[in-house]
Amino acid sequence: DYFHNSDGLKIPFTDVSSRYEEAVRVLYGSEIIKGINNTKYGTSANITRGKMALFIHRIYEYQQMIKNEAKSGFVAFGDSNTSGSYFGAQFPESLGKKWTDQVAAVYGDGLEQDVYNAGFSGDQTKEGMARFQEEVLDVKPQSVTIMFGINDALLKDNGQPQISKEEFKDNLMNMVAKLRAREIRVVLMTNTPVVEKTYYDLVLKNGRNITPLYTSKSGLRNWINSYNDIIRQVAKEQAVPLVDTHNILVEKAGGATDSALIKSGFLDNLTGIHMTPKANDVIAIEVKEVLAK
Repeated sequence: DYFHNSDGLKIPFTDVSSRYEEAVRVLYGSEIIKGINNTKYGTSANITRGKMALFIHRIYEYQQMIKNEAKSGFVAFGDSNTSGSYFGAQFPESLGKKWTDQVAAVYGDGLEQDVYNAGFSGDQTKEGMARFQEEVLDVKPQSVTIMFGINDALLKDNGQPQISKEEFKDNLMNMVAKLRAREIRVVLMTNTPVVEKTYYDLVLKNGRNITPLYTSKSGLRNWINSYNDIIRQVAKEQAVPLVDTHNILVEKAGGATDSALIKSGFLDNLTGIHMTPKANDVIAIEVKEVLAK
């Protein structure tokens, strides 16, 4: 988890089997190992105590390098409730006032909007992992917020989630580990509560009746909140700050029912999932308070 993202990197060694390929690729990409020569890694060769000491020393130097990188600014990483891509169509009068904009105004350190806002509509954590290096680590921010889970939790027609709870937790742990290895402050965020009827009706208009899929899950809202529980667990286990978006909005709405959430004005009336400008204002305050500590 500490090392350079090696995806797509071609190693020059001809004696590395598929069993070792990924491990060698990661170490080679991070310049921890160089091989016996330009084409031979020496997979089956013995290693001396001196060479082992050299490898350990290079790993230590690499860790120190990434810890000591100059860092600045803030990056928000997540899906549509981070990107706010729906603002243009639904809330054009509030463009530039998303929670990410409000946080970046204090902690963004001059970064452009398309840099500090690394949200992407529809993303789940597996897709997020594919852009994590370029859009988060390579920016070298001082602090990062992570808010994924709704798209991970959504059920396919066979009743299985887009991303299993086990993989969801692994992906979150991976992101947290890479950020902490670089001494980048990470803040985890839970997902919004959901106005179930609004979302069910939206999907029904597109020809899918998903209500039965979530019946055994005690409804979509509770099912997504079970993924929030994983976020809460990771935050506790890793001792990282948490902005509990779900619980904050539910408390201020006076309940987690459709009627209470609709009355609160925190969620849009098109999807029942997206935060309105009103909710963005609330969450911006919460994130800024955490980053100020």
